Amino acid sequence: MTPPVVLSIGRSDSCGGAGIQGDLKVFAALGAYGATVLTAVTAQNTKDVQDVFPLPANVVGTQLSAVLEDLPIAATKTGMLASAEIAAAVTAKARAGALPNLVVHPVLKSSTGRRLGVVTAIERLLPYATVATPNLDEASALVGWRVDTPTEMAGAASQLASNGPKHVVITGGDLPNAAESVDAVWTAAGVRFLRAPRVATRNDHGTGSAFSAAIAVRLAVGSSVPDALVYAKRYVTRALTGATGWQLGSGHGPLDHFGWLAGPGWRAPSS
Repeated sequence: MTPPVVLSIGRSDSCGGAGIQGDLKVFAALGAYGATVLTAVTAQNTKDVQDVFPLPANVVGTQLSAVLEDLPIAATKTGMLASAEIAAAVTAKARAGALPNLVVHPVLKSSTGRRLGVVTAIERLLPYATVATPNLDEASALVGWRVDTPTEMAGAASQLASNGPKHVVITGGDLPNAAESVDAVWTAAGVRFLRAPRVATRNDHGTGSAFSAAIAVRLAVGSSVPDALVYAKRYVTRALTGATGWQLGSGHGPLDHFGWLAGPGWRAPSS
């Protein structure tokens, strides 16, 4: 059976934990075929990002055109768009209806901490998103005020939804001193929360990317958005749990996307 094709638009990650490499792991683990459009090359490991090299917008546009003219894209996930010009090129494709089931993970600064200057450009992309998945810092930048609590997350999700995305998830994995991992979800029916036990691990590099990539896969196979969000939350929790004992690098290590520690009989969480 031909797998669904999911497109990832974002940066590289030379240590393989997030970005394009991380997304391809999620796609493969969940049974999708991954296509990619690279926006920037990074030099990084588990400790830090040493440099970021954005690609020219016309190179990103050429990659997009090449993929879209040939492959039947069932869902698209965006990550770091690296420049306002790149974000504009992606938005033009979304406006034309070429990026179905669009999941926007709005990376607004590089992993080195440098603000990318793409807030306005991302705001123009959001109306075409089926799901937007900012974390606390990204949500704060987009709404213009600090988001630090579940109540504020709910308010930020509602505010962002007024800009057009059909669903908004403010991911709360960075909430301090929390016993749970809490995400605020806005839908037309109101705001609700996704909750899971917090996994104590230093191997958490790429959790936001993995969450949005898993949502894209589930949308590609026809799941409803609420079901896709629950599935993705379970998937990330399982991937964090599986990697708790790993010793890959001396910083924040990657997730266990394929369930290696659970043995050959493990399967991705059912919907």
